[in-house]
Amino acid sequence: MLKQRKHKKFNYQSRYSKEDHSARENEHVSKREISNEWDRTRRTSSDKRKGITLPLLLLLLGIIIAVLYYLETKIG
Repeated sequence: MLKQRKHKKFNYQSRYSKEDHSARENEHVSKREISNEWDRTRRTSSDKRKGITLPLLLLLLGIIIAVLYYLETKIG
């Protein structure tokens, strides 16, 4: 009467399969090297360039608000 559905087949490979263990180890080593290089670059570049800091932005915002208030009172 009713057609039965076929079972789905998945091409699943376990995360810890033994055949691909060396490739994962190489990938893990390369990720570790990239993270070490990134940490080293971050430490050396932070001393050279500070950029715009939060206190500087707050000071700039205060100056803008003061100028707007001054112009508003002068016009009105």
